[in-house]
Amino acid sequence: MAIKTDIQAVDDIFQEGKIVDGFLLGPEVHRGGMASLFSATKEGIDMPILLKIPRVGRDQPVESLIGFETELTILRALKSPHVPKYLGSGNMATHPYIAMERVSGHPLEDLIKEGKKFSIDEVIHIGADLAQAVQSLHAQDAIHLDIKPENILIDDKGKLTLIDFGLSHHSRYPDLLAEEMRKGIGSAPYISPEQVVGVRSDSRSDIFSIGVIMYEMLTGALPFGNPQTMGGLRKRMWAQAFPPRAIRKEIPRWLQEVVLRCLESRAADRYQSATRLRQVLRDPESVVLTERSERVEPLSFWEHLKRWIRAAGYEPSPSPRPSMTNLDAPLMIAAIDTRQSDEDLRERMQTTAKNLLNAYPESRLVCISTIAGTPTYEGKQESQTASGIVRGHLVQLMEWAKPLKLPPERISYHVLEALNAASRIVEFAKDNDASLILIGASHKMPNKVTPWRTSMTKIVEEAPCSVHIVRT
Repeated sequence: MAIKTDIQAVDDIFQEGKIVDGFLLGPEVHRGGMASLFSATKEGIDMPILLKIPRVGRDQPVESLIGFETELTILRALKSPHVPKYLGSGNMATHPYIAMERVSGHPLEDLIKEGKKFSIDEVIHIGADLAQAVQSLHAQDAIHLDIKPENILIDDKGKLTLIDFGLSHHSRYPDLLAEEMRKGIGSAPYISPEQVVGVRSDSRSDIFSIGVIMYEMLTGALPFGNPQTMGGLRKRMWAQAFPPRAIRKEIPRWLQEVVLRCLESRAADRYQSATRLRQVLRDPESVVLTERSERVEPLSFWEHLKRWIRAAGYEPSPSPRPSMTNLDAPLMIAAIDTRQSDEDLRERMQTTAKNLLNAYPESRLVCISTIAGTPTYEGKQESQTASGIVRGHLVQLMEWAKPLKLPPERISYHVLEALNAASRIVEFAKDNDASLILIGASHKMPNKVTPWRTSMTKIVEEAPCSVHIVRT
């Protein structure tokens, strides 16, 4: 028996005046490229509420769903006064949303666009608060990876809040964006050199972004411009930011030292923690001055050329964990074939998964499915669009996992696009340090890699971990 995958269009579900899971939707307050935001109220919740709904349907990128799943996974795992409170979420099949606290305040971006000239003290204060907010994430093994003025809210009392975790990374959860994109993602002016080459696991990337923001507040300019090409992005691997004191003479030498150290191309040369960055901003006398503090001229042609040559072999610095206080929990992967309807096999896999999860109470489970691809030409119905198709497979994974009754922090779901399913599953296991792959052997759909070698054989031979095969 096949699992039902009929899904109602998201735009039909979320409209002003409708009630979803007890949330009364108010006006739509923002419609971005990846998601829409609605104000909402709910009996028993005495704080302003926002509902975030992924953009799904015709011409909508699959990445909007991936970003939605990423934000949902990370936001509900975080506890911080600098992050909106997670208030609930909806089922992907019937009403996908994230409910969160609607934080007061205005984006830092608004002040920058208005041309505000920040005082030195204001830059120091905002920089220190931003470092404190980022450290609260790093302490929980989360990295924001999209720190930019648009994602920093400051209220009338000066309280700073970080928003939008759709591009974030958490070392205790599978990195869905790394699996899908395998390239630098984020906002071009603010991402670090290691992000440009696809590294998403280095918490010092957030420190680089803080440096860009402080530079922008001090000078009104961006240290590496706003490049639109990969060549332009890669320039920050060897370029040196124009000295801030050459633009604004009253900047203290110690503050230029701090900002330029944050902007070093190699992560190992930056401050190694947001905590340390906050400390030096609060205690200028502790800053050790180097030649960075004395710069008032751009690099000479020959120095520029030497840095460019050295950067030709750019290798990202080794990435430490954001926090070393949490022990790793074993990760299990359940590879579910959502293309076929062998109900007996699915039930046997559920039973096996339950037994394994009970044996390892600290374990986590990621349910994956592979599909060959999504259509180039989309139909008019949401279920005929690329994002709609992916959503349909996500729904099947969630239906399969429902009897396991796992709390949200112990389970996640992902649909992988791949022509060779076996290779993709092995690759996913390697990238996420999986301890076990659970997979079913169905007699209904034998899947051959070559005429003499099955997908199952390939996974068993090449997987970096144990493979548990369930047969009917």
